[in-house]
This record gives sequence, C-alpha cells and structure tokens, in this order.
Amino acid sequence: MAEDPKWRQILELSVALEITKSERASLKEQVTLLQDQLREATQRAERAEERLHDTTVMMATISREAITAPGRSVATEVTINGRPVLRLSNPISHIEH
Repeated sequence: MAEDPKWRQILELSVALEITKSERASLKEQVTLLQDQLREATQRAERAEERLHDTTVMMATISREAITAPGRSVATEVTINGRPVLRLSNPISHIEH
C-alpha cells in the first residue's frame, strides 16, 4: 500500500491540506491582531490630532493676546535641553473686549 502512487498522492495532499489549514488559522489570528493594532493606532492618532488642534488654537490665542497688549506681555524664545521653548513674561490671562 505504501508503494501505491495514488495512495501516496492522497497522503501528500492530505498533509498539504492540513498544513494549509494550520497556516490559514495562523494568518486569521495575525489579521485579527493587526486589525486591533490598527484600530488602536488610529484612535491614538485621532487623540493626538485633537491635542494638536487644541494646542494650535491655544498658541493662536496667546499670539493674538500678545499682539493686542505688547507692553504688558513679553515673549522670548529660550533653549531648554536643546529645544526652543517660548517663554512668556507677564502673560495675559484675559483681555476685556
């Protein structure tokens, strides 16, 4: 029976099918994992984009306030740990309209 070419072919196909099933299951798990990672990365990116927007709005507001009251507010750029940082002396917290 081991010498029968048809039996051998069936055995090889059975083994190949089992290997394929195993690989498919593994790939499905990997796809699920990657989808979860993508979803988490997308959520992080959305939160970062919201924070960037809030920071941009805040910086624009600070810039406008500094322009409308230049005598009371002084902005200087200083370097801390090799990074440029905007330092406000006498920052304006509220402008009356």
